[in-house]
Amino acid sequence: MTYLIYILSFLVLISIIVFIHELGHFTFARLFGVRVIDFSIGFGRSIKSWQTNSETIFNLRILPVGGFVQMKGENISNDENEQDSFASKKYYQKMLITLGGPLFNFFLALVIFFMINLFGVQKVTPLIGDVIPNSLAETNGLLAKDLILEIDGNDISSYSDAQSILSKRLGDTGIVNFKILRNENTFFYNLEITDWLSEDEPSNLVYSLGIVPPIEPVIGEVLPDSPAAEGGLNSGDMILKINANPIYDWSEIKKFINEKGGEIISLTIDRNGESKQLFVKPIFSEISSTWQIGISSAYILNPSSRKIIKFGIAQSLQNSFLQTFSVIENSLIFFKKIIFGQISSKNLGGPVMIGQYAGESVIYGGLYSFIYLIAFISISLGIVNLFPLPVLDGGQALILTIERIIGKNLPDKLLDFFYKLGTLFLLFLFVFVFLNDIFRIIL
Repeated sequence: MTYLIYILSFLVLISIIVFIHELGHFTFARLFGVRVIDFSIGFGRSIKSWQTNSETIFNLRILPVGGFVQMKGENISNDENEQDSFASKKYYQKMLITLGGPLFNFFLALVIFFMINLFGVQKVTPLIGDVIPNSLAETNGLLAKDLILEIDGNDISSYSDAQSILSKRLGDTGIVNFKILRNENTFFYNLEITDWLSEDEPSNLVYSLGIVPPIEPVIGEVLPDSPAAEGGLNSGDMILKINANPIYDWSEIKKFINEKGGEIISLTIDRNGESKQLFVKPIFSEISSTWQIGISSAYILNPSSRKIIKFGIAQSLQNSFLQTFSVIENSLIFFKKIIFGQISSKNLGGPVMIGQYAGESVIYGGLYSFIYLIAFISISLGIVNLFPLPVLDGGQALILTIERIIGKNLPDKLLDFFYKLGTLFLLFLFVFVFLNDIFRIIL
């Protein structure tokens, strides 16, 4: 069932993004009077088609990945004298038609970010719920209940802000600066990094530093033959009390277990709405030098850490531009670091990874997260299509510009060579990211 959700979510996501991309080419083509012969979503045999009064045939094709818009005179120079052909249009018109797809991808992200800001942005307060032992955060003095105010001089209002700022530091060597609020006092911490995560595939950068948000005291896993298993604890149990101490956050469990130094402790739990009292005798771990009972967290965010913020029209519009620019900037930094070997190319993902993210956004985050993911993938598709490869929009724009500068069309043999070279590169890239996806699953 999970894999079916992944597949369906991927198809819905990619279909929306590809439709908007091709709609960009179509809209500018019709705006400048170019006849569109074929507007297709997918490739291969057509399974559904219809024709408009402007003689455009719209097709849904059997392979639901990708799409294209075929225009009159797009590749045939002898149509230059026909007013409804692409070849007859001015340079700036051709450029807008060619770049219309990426522009509409960015516009889609702007619209999504605007609507989310207007109707409510869901944020997680950047309060540190727990600090992982022996992590960068712990060794540098960060503590549970600290509130993150700034990272590298940038204001932080949510964990997503922290994730965005930290993504710019992937592969870096240097200092990550934290400004923390603790008991109404401000503290500054410098976390030293060296080739940070350059060989890894990080998904949660804040967690990679050892910082965990406030999470519910719900048990995710009980280790076999552990004190917790012997005491009757189950996965899904919510710990309400340890002895007489109320438990509100997972980090408090470790604290109260260690306070008793191995004595039998009483745990009051909630199991399917029923309160139970169980008794467990912790054991000492030589590895972590702490008392443990053999449980791990279900990693359910504490509802009190979530907040929904709404903005007015003007502020929502401003935020949408800032957020779109931030995603574009972070994506370009990411690609640059991969090209120069600062971070692992294993971070590149293809359809399988997108499908996994899309499915998980539906399963765990609902419609809000899925729509948010559409904005991010739409921006990524827009950026990739601007790469200067002849088979992509960026390459087509580059060819148009070169021809404009030299005052004549490039030789067909030269174009044919670059088209083949670009196609081979894209095929190699597709195989590479697909293998990345497969190894990410099986390893």
